[in-house]
Amino acid sequence: MIRVYALSGSHDVGKTTIFTRLKRLLRSYRFAFVGEFADCLLKQMDIRDAWKETIQRDAEAYDYFETALDFVTVASYLVYRDKVIVADRSIVDNCAYRLCVGSPLNTMSLLSFYDVSLYTFFVRSKREDAEVTNAVAEVLKRFSLPYEEVQVIEGKPDETAESVARRILEIEKQGA
Repeated sequence: MIRVYALSGSHDVGKTTIFTRLKRLLRSYRFAFVGEFADCLLKQMDIRDAWKETIQRDAEAYDYFETALDFVTVASYLVYRDKVIVADRSIVDNCAYRLCVGSPLNTMSLLSFYDVSLYTFFVRSKREDAEVTNAVAEVLKRFSLPYEEVQVIEGKPDETAESVARRILEIEKQGA
C-alpha cells in the first residue's frame, strides 16, 4: 500500500507554504515530499496568470491537462512507494477543478488501482475560493476519503505546519 498525506484545498490558502515547512519538520528517510504540479505546468505553458481564460475554457485541452496532472501525480506516488509521501495537492484537487467545469471524475479509480491510501488535510482559509472549496469537499465526501479540515492560522504558517506534522506522526504511530 502506498501511503499519501496530501494538502488539498482552494488556491491561495497557503498549502505550498505549509508544505515547505513540513519538509523541514518531517525530515526523515521515511518521508518523501511531492510538490504541486499544476503551477509548474501552467508556467511552462506560459498561461499561469490566465489559465481560467485560456485552457479552462477549452474542454478538450482542459481534460488533457487535468489527466496529465493525475498521471504525473500517480507517477510520483509510484516512484516513492517505499516511503510515506507528503504531497502538496493530490488527485482530489484535480477532480475538484474538474467538478467546477462539469468534467467527469473518472481518475479517482487510480487510487484503488494502485493501492493508494490517501489521507487529506483539507486546508481552509479566509482567502479561499468558495467554488473550489465546495468542490474539494464534494470530492472528499463523494468518494468517502478520509480527511480533516485544517484552518490556517493567519500569519503563523509555522504553527499550522507543526499541527499538520504532529497529526501525520500520530496517524503513522497508530498504523505502525
